[in-house]
Parts: sequence; C-alpha cells; structure tokens
Amino acid sequence: MAEKKKARSTLKRAQETADDKPGMTLRLPIDLREAITEESRVKGDLARIVLFALSQVDREKMEIHQTRKSGLELSNPQLLHVGAEARTALKEWAESEGVSINAIVVSVLEEFFKRLKRSKALREELRLELRAHRSFTSQ
Repeated sequence: MAEKKKARSTLKRAQETADDKPGMTLRLPIDLREAITEESRVKGDLARIVLFALSQVDREKMEIHQTRKSGLELSNPQLLHVGAEARTALKEWAESEGVSINAIVVSVLEEFFKRLKRSKALREELRLELRAHRSFTSQ
C-alpha cells in the first residue's frame, strides 16, 4: 500500500513539474488501448493518433466521461509526447471541464474510434496521416 501511495505521489509531482514539457502521462481503458495498438505500427504513432483524433472532434459537442474511479480497467501509465502546444490546450480544456487531461483524451479517443469503425474514408485518412510522418528508417 505504501509503495502504491509513493508511486502516485511521484507521478503527481512529475505531472506538476511538466507544465511546459511536451509529454504527458496517459492511462487508457484496455479496449481502447487495443484499438490504438491495432492502428499503430511504429513508435510515435500513439501521439499522432491522439493529435489526429483531436483535430477530428468538435470540442463543443464532446461529452467528457470521467476515467478516475469509474470502474474502468485502465492500462499501465505511458508517456505520450504530443508537443507543448497540444498539451497546454488539453490542460486548459480539462480545467474548463473540471476533469483530468486523461479523461479528455480518453473521451476524444472513444468518440474518434466509434467514428473510425463506421467510416472507411476516415480510416484511410488516418493511415495516410500516419504514413506521412514516418521516416524511411522506421518502416
């Protein structure tokens, strides 16, 4: 129990000091993590998928679901580098909604993957976006 509490406080401290850094810690529901893994091929794809999903959803129409204490089985924490600008925008959105950044990202990804399953054009657009940012050495 003490180890878990120490780990939580360390993670919280890291998040507090990372305000101007491009990375953030993300915990996804297991099924959502599996859906992303299916689309990801190389390192960095997760961040590109998150940024692409953010560009595809309407912030005003998004319904944000709380992830903390909701009974969802979440994946292990993972560091995600989305850039300082995107992280700041996510933080402001989370503060305006009164939820965590993780809740914002999970809600956006859930909505995006619902649409992705229904739209062949959106799937192809995502795959083109991912391919466009890969270097020749990572393939």
